[in-house]
Amino acid sequence: MDAGQTAPRRVAIVGGGAAGLAAALELRNVEVSSDGVKPLFEPVVFEQREQIGGIWQYEEPGQSCIFSFDHDSGVAHPLSTASSSSKPWPPGPMYPGLHTNIARDLMCFRDFPDRHWKGGNDDLFPDRDAIQTYIESFAQSHDLLQYVRLSTQVVSVKRNSSPDAAKSSWQVISKSVGSAPGTTASSEEFDFVIIANGRCNQPKVPFVPGLWLWQGELLHSAWYRTPVVFRGKSVLIVGNNSSGMDIARELHGKVVRHFDGVEEWVKDASAFPPRTGVRVRQSVEDVSKPPPMDYDPQDENSPEWSRAIEVVPRIARIEAPDSSSSSKGRIVLEDDTVLDDVDCIIFATGFYYSFPFLDQTIEPFQSAPVLQPPPPSSLTPEQKAELRQRYPSQNASEASSTPRVSPYMSNLDDWQLFYRHDPTIAFLGVPTSIVPFPFSQAQARYVAHFWAGAVPPLPHLDPDIPVSDATKWSSAVEPEHVQDRPHNDTRPVLHLLSHPSEGAYVDQLVQRIAGEARTSPVDKLPTDGRGVASAWGPEANYLTTKWRLERRVNGKLLRRQQLGY
Repeated sequence: MDAGQTAPRRVAIVGGGAAGLAAALELRNVEVSSDGVKPLFEPVVFEQREQIGGIWQYEEPGQSCIFSFDHDSGVAHPLSTASSSSKPWPPGPMYPGLHTNIARDLMCFRDFPDRHWKGGNDDLFPDRDAIQTYIESFAQSHDLLQYVRLSTQVVSVKRNSSPDAAKSSWQVISKSVGSAPGTTASSEEFDFVIIANGRCNQPKVPFVPGLWLWQGELLHSAWYRTPVVFRGKSVLIVGNNSSGMDIARELHGKVVRHFDGVEEWVKDASAFPPRTGVRVRQSVEDVSKPPPMDYDPQDENSPEWSRAIEVVPRIARIEAPDSSSSSKGRIVLEDDTVLDDVDCIIFATGFYYSFPFLDQTIEPFQSAPVLQPPPPSSLTPEQKAELRQRYPSQNASEASSTPRVSPYMSNLDDWQLFYRHDPTIAFLGVPTSIVPFPFSQAQARYVAHFWAGAVPPLPHLDPDIPVSDATKWSSAVEPEHVQDRPHNDTRPVLHLLSHPSEGAYVDQLVQRIAGEARTSPVDKLPTDGRGVASAWGPEANYLTTKWRLERRVNGKLLRRQQLGY
């Protein structure tokens, strides 16, 4: 805090999910100040939904999913046919009964143990509703709701620069969701900004040449709610990560939740031969590699429902069906196999990084964007003509108003936490394959201490060590030993951490806050070798506990024992 300053520094937090709430807590808890003023920060959490929880809330997907295509690039954008202005965003990816693939105790915030989960002690992998309840309990227990503005959408975040850096600020414009057209938006000034809107906001569909010629159903997994609507259909699922495997599993009758018609569906899917009339193929990047988190359909030791999934290569292109054919289109795979009996293509291909409130065409992002502009169009004139003929309603103004999205971020620091050119804005939860709640909490804790002046900036890291290598986070190098990076570094950032790199990352942040590496007293207690500790203990100021590391390693085995997949 500047000398003589008595007012708390204002911090805008975009997103009222787990990361945003953790940020509000850590900002409030910082006690270091050069002039003894408390509190140091005034957090304001903007949440566009009616409740806290972010994507863990259940949202009806509106009506059906439709695809819009950019006329220049051919990139597809899944949209809902529901035109209600009260929820101007795609549906969340959660559906009733969806179970987490991370054990509940491992998923918990540090120092907020799993007794706050809804459900019995045997529910090691809780459903969506239990996770939502846990987040609400976290917010209520720490009195965080006082900082949250619900049903408030951030429209714009802009940097107001000043020759005197101390007088620079961020302008945040927000509006009430569902407000009448013409309603005046609210404009406020903040000293810092935390982006905590998550990574599941803008559904991603990879570019597929000729996809606009497809005459069957197109769906992104964010709209998936139940398998029963696919009875009697031939389905091609693109992707074999969590959502893709969940859908394939349920289509073959391996269901661990309740929905209308579930008993009949499971009975028909489990019959021999199955009576659902469903045929499931799964298009993957590399047919020789098993799914990262699930059974391998090509392994003879996998369950029968898994082996029933037909694994096929990536889609090379889609061709229009013959005029005399009942086919919805010809799907040509990379091995030249042609599928002409598919009724529905489901893209379980994840989400883009998306910050529609951060205009990448104005400074500081114009010269160094966090989301790079899309590559030049590779469509031929003939393909563009086909696309316009098939989707004539798309016009230039609609295309130009589409917010920029990207499969990766750019121009962040080596820790993928702060904007490289202005550390007064931070991004939580950017890395992937992490346990999100405690990871984002540790990041938020460091951000709060850094902005309070209690810790130095994070160091540069050895650029030759990949982020998936745990030694990356202890590879600090002096700035003069780092190869000069261009102001706009367009190289894709690799976001995949996974275990053990994730734990090493968090431990480095904790050490830099505490000033030393300290193990929690709970580590002196025995565990069962799979993450079940004799007791809970303090975590916030300590290295990752032994039981968390064991849980992380044994997660897949425990999930199969508990859920059967």
